[in-house]
Amino acid sequence: MKKWVVYGTLCMAAFASAGQTGQKDRTQAIWAIAAERMQRQNDLWFKNGDYPRVIQSMRFLAILFPHNYDIVTNLGWMLENVEKRTEALAIYIKYRENFPDDPEASFPEADYYFKKKVYEKVPSLIEPSLKVGSGPSPNSYRILAHSYERLNLLSDSARIWKQYVQKHPDDLPAKNNLTRVEKKMHGTGG
Repeated sequence: MKKWVVYGTLCMAAFASAGQTGQKDRTQAIWAIAAERMQRQNDLWFKNGDYPRVIQSMRFLAILFPHNYDIVTNLGWMLENVEKRTEALAIYIKYRENFPDDPEASFPEADYYFKKKVYEKVPSLIEPSLKVGSGPSPNSYRILAHSYERLNLLSDSARIWKQYVQKHPDDLPAKNNLTRVEKKMHGTGG
């Protein structure tokens, strides 16, 4: 109960100062402190196995910081772990829809499908993200290339591995995957 009084006090202080000009940085600092404290409490609850409380807190954080990739994906991950997969998927979809200019926005949903072996859903989610900003993280390229391979779309898989290797020429496993897929395309291995 005490922690919620502290959170409430911090929230009221943030809202009170938000109306004043020049206080935006101060308000953001207060929110950052409150969020950090909540994350530390979540870590403790997680270690103690109190997952419902962690999820409840993370839902609140996701409302406060809907743009925060880590908060949203951690909430989805927790929901998946307590077998609330439909709710987790809804969280991932909402994040993707709300932040189409974020090259990482589609990854949580695509990764969800990839882990469920629903490979046909991955390309339509990840392909557009390759054109957003500087592109998504390496994992987006990996699950996309692997999905194409599992769908037996080997030329698309090779295309994605080539794009990725151009961006990350020192990634030896990616080079090995590209070579393996090219051999499969030519019927000489894989």
